Amino acid sequence: MTLLLLAGFSLGLCQCQPATPTEQPAAHTPSPDSLKLETAVATPLPKFDVESPILRQLALLPPAERNADATAMRRYQQLTRRFWLAQYSTEYLLKEAEKGQPNLPVFAQQLATTQGHWRVLREGFGQAQGMPPTMADHLRRMQQTEQLQQAALSDLQADAANQRPLGLDAASLAAQPQVAKLLAPLRREPGPLNVRIR
Repeated sequence: MTLLLLAGFSLGLCQCQPATPTEQPAAHTPSPDSLKLETAVATPLPKFDVESPILRQLALLPPAERNADATAMRRYQQLTRRFWLAQYSTEYLLKEAEKGQPNLPVFAQQLATTQGHWRVLREGFGQAQGMPPTMADHLRRMQQTEQLQQAALSDLQADAANQRPLGLDAASLAAQPQVAKLLAPLRREPGPLNVRIR
């Protein structure tokens, strides 16, 4: 019982005051400028017609090569398709760089995609041994073009990474006419031919 009295007595002495509300900082009101969202539209590379160049190149092959080895023909068509996808993507990026300052994050992404196209093609060249002469000549031209275009893409990649104006160095600029010369025989128009792509 004494405990109860002591507890009651101590409660009576304790004057409990309600807690005073502490001042809370005023809620942060964002400025109208901070509410604006900046958007960057990711634009993939355009879709390129790679079937027409394949048909054109197949038409440039002598009939004996077109009808010889089905495996070599299929491999040649695959490499040609990969080549023109990489080449058209590179031409697109070079034109974009010439136009002016594109959206660098988007451009860098497109650049990486294009370099991936060249990498896949380069890996395929290792499996292109023993091709007939005209096919082998076309593949040699594609390989030389790949090396020149990779140098040009490396220039653009360095500029984009350092946020500099995009452009090619003197060697890559001088190589572009050489690319055109290498590709001229592959771009010439042959006579009409009915060839099925496999």
